[in-house]
Amino acid sequence: MKPSSFLIAAVSALGLDVSYSIDVPQNTSSTGSGPIYLRLRAPPGVKWFALGQGSQMTDGNLFIIYSAPDNNVTLSTRRATGHVQPLYDSSIQAYLEEGSGIFDGIMTANIRCDNCTTLANGKSAVGKSSSWSWALTYGHPLTSTNVSEMLYQHDWHGSFTLDLEKNAGNNFSTPYYVPLRLSSHHSPYSNPQQVSDTILHKKRIAHGVMTSVAFVLLFPNFALLLYIVPSRRTVAWIHAPLQAFAVLLALAGFGVGVSVSKDLQELGGYHPVIGYVAVGGVVIIQPMLGIMQHLHFRKTGTSSLYGVSHRYLGRFLAALGIINGGIGFHYAATKNPDIPPASPLAYGIICGAMFLIYVAVIAWRRRKNKRLAAGNMTSKFVESKGTLAKMDNSSDSTLVQIPHDTADAPRKKSWEP
Repeated sequence: MKPSSFLIAAVSALGLDVSYSIDVPQNTSSTGSGPIYLRLRAPPGVKWFALGQGSQMTDGNLFIIYSAPDNNVTLSTRRATGHVQPLYDSSIQAYLEEGSGIFDGIMTANIRCDNCTTLANGKSAVGKSSSWSWALTYGHPLTSTNVSEMLYQHDWHGSFTLDLEKNAGNNFSTPYYVPLRLSSHHSPYSNPQQVSDTILHKKRIAHGVMTSVAFVLLFPNFALLLYIVPSRRTVAWIHAPLQAFAVLLALAGFGVGVSVSKDLQELGGYHPVIGYVAVGGVVIIQPMLGIMQHLHFRKTGTSSLYGVSHRYLGRFLAALGIINGGIGFHYAATKNPDIPPASPLAYGIICGAMFLIYVAVIAWRRRKNKRLAAGNMTSKFVESKGTLAKMDNSSDSTLVQIPHDTADAPRKKSWEP
C-alpha cells in the first residue's frame, strides 16, 4: 500500500530524521468513517513528538508519542483547548499496533484510530484537503507509561495539507520524503510549514520592542519637538528626519510581526489587522500630509488642511498603535501563557506616563503662546498710539494712555505769570 503522505523532519543539530505517515483505507475514504492508520518515527534525542489532525492543535485529535520502559513507547491521545498543555482524552479510540516500540534507539508508533475521520469543527479529516500539524521536543527520554505525563513546550512545530482521497488505501509503500529545512524540490503535500519555537519567541520579543518604542516613545516625543522648539527649521531639520527614523523602526517591527502571524497562522487576527491600519497610516498617509503641508507653508507661511489633518491623524494613529500594543500582550498571552505578568504592567505604566507628558507639554505651549499673543497685542496697541504715555496708578494696574496736554497742564500753569 502506498502512503497518503510521508513527512520527514530532518533534525539538523543531530543529523537524524523524524517522520510521520498517514494511510486511509479505501473504504474509509469512500464512506467518510472507519479506521485510519498512522506511523510515527523519531530518533534518539527526541523527548516527545506528536501528530495532530487539523492545521492547529485545537482542531482535532493529537497523537503524542514518548518512550516507555522495556523499549516500549507510550501513545497519549489528547485534545487541546488553547495554547496550553493538551489533556488526555480517553474518548479517542486509538491503539498501538504490532511493530511499535524502540528499535536501535528509534521510537516507532504504528497507530490505528477508529474515530478520527472528523475534526472538532465537523469537517472531514480524510478528504481532498486534509490538514495536519506536528510538533516535537528534544531532550532525554521520558520513559513513562503515564498517558497524562507533563510535557514541555515543543521546540519545533509545523503543518501541511494532504489529498487523502487521491492516495487512499495504498498501505504505506514507497513513502515520500520531505526535509524539515525548506526544500526546492517537489513535495507530495501542500502548504508546508516548519517553525522553530526558539526563533518564534525571539521574533515575538523583537516585534514587541520595536513597535512599542516607535509608537509609545518616538512618535509622540518627536511630535512634541514642534512645541518645545518652535522654529521654521524644526520641521525640516529635526521633526521630519526623526519621524522618518521612527517610521522605519515601526515598519521593521511590522515586518517581524507579519512573520510571527504567519508562523501562528493568524494573519487575519484582530491584532494584526489593527497593526496593518496603524502602520499603513504612519508609513504612507502621514508622510504625504506632512510634505504637502510643508510645501504649502513655504509658499504662504500659513497652515492648511494638510497640516491639521497631519497633526490629528498622527495623534490618532499613535494612540491606535499604543492601544494595539496592549491588545498584543493579551493576544500573545492566549498563544503563549508563559509571558511574564510584569511585561504588560510595565507597558501600561510607560504609556500612562507618556500620555501625561504629552498633555503637559501641549498645555504648557498653549499657555505660553497665549501670553506671547497677549504681549504682542499690547505692543501693537501702544505703537499704534505713538509715544508711550504716562502710567496711571489705577486700581486694576492696566496701562492707560494719558494725553500729553492733560499731563503737562499743571506744569504749564505753574510757570504762567
